Amino acid sequence: MHETIRVIRDILFRLFLISLIMGLLFAGVYYGGRGYWDRLIVDRLGLIDEKSLNVVVMEFFVLIRFYLVFILLAPALALHWTLKRPGALN
Repeated sequence: MHETIRVIRDILFRLFLISLIMGLLFAGVYYGGRGYWDRLIVDRLGLIDEKSLNVVVMEFFVLIRFYLVFILLAPALALHWTLKRPGALN
């Protein structure tokens, strides 16, 4: 049981780190080429207006943050603290 919890914790921590790196990569690619992406999506393809595009982008990054913190990091920290507690899971 102790080893199973440790494996799950390690998987959650690694998923958190991989997702964090990917989120930072998404942010870097978008904000680095923001002028290009905005022109492509708003003017050239005509998919959405610029004001709505900013809302969609912000919602995307808020959802990434929610996923990282509440779906991956919080359970991993809870399992980590459970394993570190003296006399836990005897």
